[in-house]
Amino acid sequence: MFHRPRRRDSLHPTDDVPVTEQLSFISRHFYKPTAVTPSDDAKSPLSGRRFSILSSGCITIFITMFLILTTVICAVVASAWKKQHDADFESGNNYFPTGLSPFHQAIVANFPDPALIQHNGTWYAFGTNNAAGILDQPFNKTVEDYGKSHIQLAASTDFVTWTPANSSRDPLPSLGSWADDEVNNATSTPRANVWAPDLLRRPSDGKWLLYYSAARAGAAKRTHCIGAAVADEVTGPYTPVNTTIACPIAEGGAIDPAPVVDGDGTIWLAYKIDGNNVGHGGECRNSIKPLASTPILLQRMASDGVTPQGEPIRLLDREKNDGPLVEAPALVQSDEGVWFLFFSSGCTRSPSYDLKYAYSRNITGPYTRAPRRLLKTGDWGFLAPGSVSVARGEGSAAELGGWRVAVHARVPTEWGWVRAMFTAGVRFEGNEIIFEEVV
Repeated sequence: MFHRPRRRDSLHPTDDVPVTEQLSFISRHFYKPTAVTPSDDAKSPLSGRRFSILSSGCITIFITMFLILTTVICAVVASAWKKQHDADFESGNNYFPTGLSPFHQAIVANFPDPALIQHNGTWYAFGTNNAAGILDQPFNKTVEDYGKSHIQLAASTDFVTWTPANSSRDPLPSLGSWADDEVNNATSTPRANVWAPDLLRRPSDGKWLLYYSAARAGAAKRTHCIGAAVADEVTGPYTPVNTTIACPIAEGGAIDPAPVVDGDGTIWLAYKIDGNNVGHGGECRNSIKPLASTPILLQRMASDGVTPQGEPIRLLDREKNDGPLVEAPALVQSDEGVWFLFFSSGCTRSPSYDLKYAYSRNITGPYTRAPRRLLKTGDWGFLAPGSVSVARGEGSAAELGGWRVAVHARVPTEWGWVRAMFTAGVRFEGNEIIFEEVV
């Protein structure tokens, strides 16, 4: 007798079709197998299965809910932190060194780009003119001596209490003939916009050499060049040399001179090519591609300290994580013979500004960048710290000998957000740099 074969479909399961193929999504992912008891309905798809919080479906839901909750909490915390951070920025809270900071608040006024030197037991700091780079300056504020001297001078006998001089004691009362030394009639301030002075004592005759950058007369975009001046006393007055040391107008100019004398008495001058001055816009004029080069160069000088010898040597240039520029070099050699090149990156007008360093066994390089930043926004309450000066004191540590540093960082004042000066001690261990408090 002929029998028609029964159709195999979901309505007529056969013994050779696994039960799992008949389970629903929920049954498969939220139920787990259990031992079958005689009372179980063998024909039920859920026969031998029970709901379990350890099922794959439940575990997936728990993980998803945890991730969502974590994301929400992080967003709330980040929002609250940003709100407090913005409030602190506006009020000025938390932008002074606090807690266990080795840094001391030295000058709470606009004293950018400090340069340190000790002579006959007194520490001196020279700085950029006090009209430079103030942010959010109120229009109704009148600052005494605002911008009226080319550079600033302050003194301290203990490296803790500093006394700034007024504009009548300008160490650099006149500039080289190459600089724009006219006076702005509206503000009665010099148009030269002198930046980042630094100095050394000339080994050949003991005279003092002061290096500075100023706007070149007739140049577009207030392009700066580097010049020098000579004095018999560390505090001046300095007599300018009427020739420039570096003046690459097409490349944006030159700023941030940093002199150093090596072990055999040779004078070297490090400085920055101000390429961001001819950049294509954005942060510090150089965050829109193509980005301009802002290399730090090293120039060998003749024994007079004002005459370049040979071509400058490129020590390093900006990299991607430096932002728009590198600048403000400072060169020192440790007792172990390691040359340390300090420099800043980021933009001095934003929290990205920081302090970095590289090291080498030869003053001319090659230099290896340190894997960490020395100072950045948030460290010990700082905002935009950088532009360091490093100098060795006279005598023993008890007599304020040893290495000292000065940096500037943004702080709020009634005149706007200025770059105040902060000081500390520093020591060198191998290729490492450690800040320490001076008491």
